[in-house]
Amino acid sequence: IRWRIGWLPDSRYKAYLRHLGQPFTKAHAIYCLQIHRRLIMPQTISDPLSFLLNMLPTKKLRAPNTTHSWTIRWPTICRNLYELDYLYRAKLPPTPP
Repeated sequence: IRWRIGWLPDSRYKAYLRHLGQPFTKAHAIYCLQIHRRLIMPQTISDPLSFLLNMLPTKKLRAPNTTHSWTIRWPTICRNLYELDYLYRAKLPPTPP
């Protein structure tokens, strides 16, 4: 996942498709895609996607409340990464069904 391997694999400048002239950076993508709001995370966490990806369980979950929180968060995380991948490739992501 590009997000986990230092954001973008190449060091070339990329323009942000939604805001021409704006560089496509991790910080701007977090702000523009409103990732904090989508994931219901406080603004004090600078990178909410990495924060949650670091919290992924490594063992089978037993507690129902923990399992429930991931059934809510995981689709949102996947949707955000999906949109970021499209934007990195300079394409607009399709609208959700």
